[in-house]
Amino acid sequence: MFSSIQKILNQVRSFDALSKRVEKIEAKLKRFEKLADENESLWQFLDEQKEMNGVFMGSAEEFEKEISDIMLKNTKTRGDA
Repeated sequence: MFSSIQKILNQVRSFDALSKRVEKIEAKLKRFEKLADENESLWQFLDEQKEMNGVFMGSAEEFEKEISDIMLKNTKTRGDA
């Protein structure tokens, strides 16, 4: 009977150790997921900055042309036009 209790106690200890390792792995996983989200946000921000820099770089004539193109693309026709 003592050996049965000893085996059960060893299994409980093993399970407890496994549970602690799983908790540590889950904590690391959450940290990595947070870093991945921050990384994705940073890349999105950098892409948006590239787009904005591309729009406003150049001469005044290019700027006027870009604004005109944007206005024409966003203009909605009304009536028979």
